[in-house]
Amino acid sequence: MAGVAERTSKRSSTPPAPERLLSAGPRRWRWLALGAALMVVGAVAVAAALGQVDQRSGMVAAARDLPAGHVLTAEDLHVVEIAGAENLAAVPAGQVDDLVGQRLLSPLHADTLIAPHALGSPDDYPEPDEAVVGARLADNQAPASLGQGADVAVVITATTQGEPPSVEEAPTPGEPGVPQEQQAFPARVQSVEATEDGAMRVELVLAADDAEAVARAASADALTVVEVDGGAG
Repeated sequence: MAGVAERTSKRSSTPPAPERLLSAGPRRWRWLALGAALMVVGAVAVAAALGQVDQRSGMVAAARDLPAGHVLTAEDLHVVEIAGAENLAAVPAGQVDDLVGQRLLSPLHADTLIAPHALGSPDDYPEPDEAVVGARLADNQAPASLGQGADVAVVITATTQGEPPSVEEAPTPGEPGVPQEQQAFPARVQSVEATEDGAMRVELVLAADDAEAVARAASADALTVVEVDGGAG
């Protein structure tokens, strides 16, 4: 009995063998390193993709509202950053200095991109067959919403030269002394400026052949400007 007890005591006093942990050793660290590497690669790929989506290009735009015929200065221009602007017909930021001194062939609103076809030399505006006529218009002679670049019909509303002929003379419309209520000349608004008394001063670009009649009517306060869609013919 004593021998059995001694053997039992020896077995019970023997320490248990250590348990082996799973994933212990170099293999676990290799997996951790691989996971970290994959995270880094993924972050780089995402950053590259976002960079491609948000590639921005500097383009030249108008810094304020500019009328047609205006000669550009550095203060008229600024650069805007636009994503996906490679296919736009606009002047890139690197050419902003080349625009100074060029003339606008069409009006521009503030922050509008400047297209190459909207530019010309100081001698390009108006066109050889065009003229610019100024007029002062009361509030009943033009729409209040009239703005730069609008296509208009300039209507002469009274006789502009000489006395009206008698009925027997059977005058031809358009000749001196003939009421010209039905005559309308197509034109384009180059600039509009409000006056202190509620009127407006406008500059009208129109055919050179029509300029004399329109200027004469403007000086006699005998014209009305009607805004039309796409010009009058």
